[in-house]
Amino acid sequence: MKSNYERSIKVTMNETIDGEIRRSSTTLSYDICDYYFGTILHLEDANKAKNDKRYKDPQARYRGWLEDKVRAWAKQQNKAQSSYLERLLLKEIYNSGYQTGLDKNKDNHGLDL
Repeated sequence: MKSNYERSIKVTMNETIDGEIRRSSTTLSYDICDYYFGTILHLEDANKAKNDKRYKDPQARYRGWLEDKVRAWAKQQNKAQSSYLERLLLKEIYNSGYQTGLDKNKDNHGLDL
């Protein structure tokens, strides 16, 4: 069972639908967001947030840091549907892994992929 710190991340944003601005919200998987923002994009910052000794509860500090990153990223997207946003995150995770594989295999032009 997941702790309160690992529950889905709620994202609320303004979305333009048919020329009209509407407020909408959705939830995104904590695991996907944690891996993408906390491991792929901002590993050093995530580790600092997880190990910040100034706070009584470092997990709460990390959760707040992660929510800020996810909400800022989601506001840059045009849609607020969780399926769209999570698919976009998974695509970015795939692209990152693929590029890492290419970088590791530069000597044989990526043929080991």
